[in-house]
Amino acid sequence: MNTAELKLDLINHITSIKDKVRLKELLQQLKFQADESLYITSEDEKTAISEARYQIDNGEILSNETVQEEIKEWLKK
Repeated sequence: MNTAELKLDLINHITSIKDKVRLKELLQQLKFQADESLYITSEDEKTAISEARYQIDNGEILSNETVQEEIKEWLKK
C-alpha cells in the first residue's frame, strides 16, 4: 500500500467514527506526534522517574498479569 492509499484508508476510517471523544483523542494523538517542541521535565517528574528507576533496580515491580488482575478486582468495586 502506497502513501496515497494509506492516507485514503485513514480518511475513510476517520469519517466513519461517530464518537466525539474518540475523534478528540485521535486529534490529540496526531497533534502530539507532529509536535517537535522540546519537552521540559519538571522537578516532580524527575523525582517520579528517579523513584521508578530505584524501584525497578530493587525488584519492586509487578508483572503485567498481576496488574491486570488488580485492575479487574478494582473495577468490580
